[in-house]
Amino acid sequence: MVQAELVTNAGYAGNVGALETSRAIAQSGRTNMLDFLFLLPVQPGLGPRLVSDAAQQLDRYIAQHRDLLQPGAYVYLIDEMFLVAVQAGAGQTAWQAELDALRAGVALVRERLPQARIGISLSAYASFDNDAVLPYMRQAIALVDWVATTAYWLGDATRIPALHAWTQGFPALTKSANARVQTWYIAQAFRDPGWDRQVFRDYMATELRLSDLYDAVLFFGWAHTSELPEQWAGRFFEPETRALYARFLPQRPA
Repeated sequence: MVQAELVTNAGYAGNVGALETSRAIAQSGRTNMLDFLFLLPVQPGLGPRLVSDAAQQLDRYIAQHRDLLQPGAYVYLIDEMFLVAVQAGAGQTAWQAELDALRAGVALVRERLPQARIGISLSAYASFDNDAVLPYMRQAIALVDWVATTAYWLGDATRIPALHAWTQGFPALTKSANARVQTWYIAQAFRDPGWDRQVFRDYMATELRLSDLYDAVLFFGWAHTSELPEQWAGRFFEPETRALYARFLPQRPA
């Protein structure tokens, strides 16, 4: 197994169960990205909806974890917005309901935590062969402070040109919807052992070059990821692959 420590100025610990990691991030002087997905859980086939007791849940979170909610803390409201509804074949009524849920969630968080920076993520796969969802994406982007995108490659070489096009065009898409929004690129740092390793490296070399268009880069699955079976997690970061990420890693003395 090859492991590496990223050069970072922020961290994301995941959902509420990992708050001890969030506290370690704060103690290290790094900025936290806190998971507020509990306010807008995904409904099967429909996507996220605001829970009925959202105000009470948020108030409890604030009371219990006020030390993490420093000015400038980032909060994450929706993961890969519209993707579940699109993949389930749900149409514009479902997309609008998801947008309305985000609007209500944003209003609630801004009321209770005006110091927080609110964000969502959007997936390339929600828009493939589905341009009708793009206006809904733009409306969602207009509501938030930051937006991340995922252009994960899952082994299908025919998808590579479209994924590169999405990564390259996403910053312009977001800025046209909200000139002040931060754009974050989520870099893929895992490989399934069945994938062609050279195709993966070529894909990520282009993606990491395109990441320069973004305000920030997030790394998903650096040492572990739910996208791979447990026995493969962290075991396919060979030296040749690691070299792609060299500028994000500590520089070792010659």
